[in-house]
Amino acid sequence: MNAYVMGFVVVSIASLLSIAGMLIVRRKVGTEMLSSFNDVGGNAFQVVGTFYAVLLGLIVVDAMSSMTDLRVTVDQEANAVGDTFILARGLPEKERYRIRGLCVQYVDTVLDEEWQAMRQGMVSRDAIVCVSDLWDAVIDFKPTDDAESDIRQMCLSNMAELGDNRRARLIASQHGVAPEIWSVLIIGAMLTIAFSYFLSLPSLVAQILMTVIIATTLSLNVYLVYLFGYPLSGPYSIAPEGFLVDRMIFKMETSGRESLPPEKVFSPRKLLHDK
Repeated sequence: MNAYVMGFVVVSIASLLSIAGMLIVRRKVGTEMLSSFNDVGGNAFQVVGTFYAVLLGLIVVDAMSSMTDLRVTVDQEANAVGDTFILARGLPEKERYRIRGLCVQYVDTVLDEEWQAMRQGMVSRDAIVCVSDLWDAVIDFKPTDDAESDIRQMCLSNMAELGDNRRARLIASQHGVAPEIWSVLIIGAMLTIAFSYFLSLPSLVAQILMTVIIATTLSLNVYLVYLFGYPLSGPYSIAPEGFLVDRMIFKMETSGRESLPPEKVFSPRKLLHDK
């Protein structure tokens, strides 16, 4: 389901349930009795609402920061593969073809197989084997001069960065927002909205609008936690843009500069999805 549609559904359901609860309390208790709670209830509602808002804000910021960090991790992993592919240009023909072929295979496997598998918390066996073969290709290479030795050292550094960031990405795909946090968020939102029922306005329309505003604000923030809390499997998941750029670079390196569009300035989207 589209993130916008899902957000609209979440807000609509939260608002309707909140209005229904408000109407039930208003009818059962009565507006006169509820009005007597306005002074004390209003002050208490500010305290309850502030505490929950601070808690919710911290969780939202933490989820957004985690997604930002993971996006950097994915980009660094893609950069390590791309740099290794380019550095192989200075190696002997046998090693160059082997390393470059494995780089292309790894990027294709991540894009075509593993990225979708991560949505179900799974990993690609072919990607694991490809990384292992790439390690073997770099480690087994025996340089014959200082230039090749420098290239091998840089490739080893890139492989270490690739391995570290890959592991971080796979670990992140296994986790999301803890059930305990969801319990606190949902129960806190329900209690905050229920507390607003103790505040009674003479106008029913005004009371409904106030309830809708409170429910919409809380549900939108809780929905943000859902969007950012599952950066590799949610509806607002991270796109493998770095690996798509790698694919474009590999195509240009193997097919030559003539594979680029003739325009001086062009959109890379023309080439990103081409193998």
